[in-house]
Amino acid sequence: MSQTILITSNDDLKRIYTSNLKTLLGTEVINRSNADEAIDLLKILPQVNLVISQVKVGHEDSARKIHDFLKAEGLNTSLIILGDNKTISSDVLRLQEPVNCNDLIKLAAKELGVTFDLNVVKNDADFYPVSISHFYEITRTPCDVYIKIKKSARESQYVKRIFSKDHFDKKDIKKYEDQGLKEFYIIKESVPYFMTFVANTLVQKLERSDLGPEDRIITTANAYDIATQNIQRMGLDDANIELSDATIESMIKSIGESTQIAELVKFLFSQKVSYAYQQCHLLTLMCHYVLSKQSWYRPEHLNTLCFVSFFSDVTLRTNEQMKVSSKSDLDHSQLTVEEKELVLNHAKHAVDLLKTHPDASEYIKTVLLQSHGTLDGVGFADKPSEELHPLSKVFIVADVFVKTLLDPTKPSHKKEILPFMSNRFSNPSYTKIMRTMEQRF
Repeated sequence: MSQTILITSNDDLKRIYTSNLKTLLGTEVINRSNADEAIDLLKILPQVNLVISQVKVGHEDSARKIHDFLKAEGLNTSLIILGDNKTISSDVLRLQEPVNCNDLIKLAAKELGVTFDLNVVKNDADFYPVSISHFYEITRTPCDVYIKIKKSARESQYVKRIFSKDHFDKKDIKKYEDQGLKEFYIIKESVPYFMTFVANTLVQKLERSDLGPEDRIITTANAYDIATQNIQRMGLDDANIELSDATIESMIKSIGESTQIAELVKFLFSQKVSYAYQQCHLLTLMCHYVLSKQSWYRPEHLNTLCFVSFFSDVTLRTNEQMKVSSKSDLDHSQLTVEEKELVLNHAKHAVDLLKTHPDASEYIKTVLLQSHGTLDGVGFADKPSEELHPLSKVFIVADVFVKTLLDPTKPSHKKEILPFMSNRFSNPSYTKIMRTMEQRF
């Protein structure tokens, strides 16, 4: 295996360059922070094949130091300089900044004597699957994107389909989706930068004041799906917190701008948004109406229930899990034992997840913990008690109403849904909530 020394102080570039050099060229990459460290290594490893160095690292003239050392020692080690230094002879290999990663890989391949197709890679270990929905709201990516092609039962290859400099739109992505593609692949080390880029793009769009009602719902639905997928895989990092906050704010704004509730519901049913988002948005809508008719209502109550709606099912992975609203539903479901256990504990798990969210107050956690009628966030209460938090009661009734409305096997009209629910919610405060819903829906 060839050896390459990489000298850069930029941690982001270090990870991307290292991953690409290793994955695409099969070279061992040794990272050094400055020229002095690299020279100390070259003194004991003169067989190093290639050195890649930024022109300057801090105040150090790194490229000049490495060039002079290689020349003085008479080493045949190739040198690629990232940036321009007019004091070094023009025959030294160099790439102008900002450096295109593909150009660097091509030049490094030539110096290492590696022949390969930059568009085809066969290494499974270094790739990460990304749902195609991540590409709906962006027009470019900060890294190259691949598709996976099965060559045999044991071997796959990754073919580059989107270059980091390419521009595309949703129609281009839809063509892949129409062919049955569900996910793209990116090199693992690029995942944090890609996810942050997608999150920032969505946040910027959601914060726009000129988004029409329909565009806002579609964009918010895409943001919701991406945020929940990323939270399940990576937890609540800064990018996912920012995206979830922007999604919640956009849902609240969408509800505030919708004067005709019936039209909003109709639109949600007609569009190709996920079941998870349909349920979340409709749940927030129902909560808003019930709250608006309470004498004690304050705007922050809607913020709380929208927050709870967003995170209530965030640890659940399938529509079948999300459709469960009672112990009877769970008992009669086709879920595995492990899946049932996840459903039973998902309110508690959601509260545990929110321990790292800076805006998740104990007040919000209490409402979320009680969101299915129990005090400890485990299981479903057949007849939830009066001792629960008032906002939890609103959420519980609205949640069952929405899940019944979305279930084709259950009553679909309010005149049937509310009587269907009456046996379960017979305590006075729950009956009052259902009467409020009956007046409007």
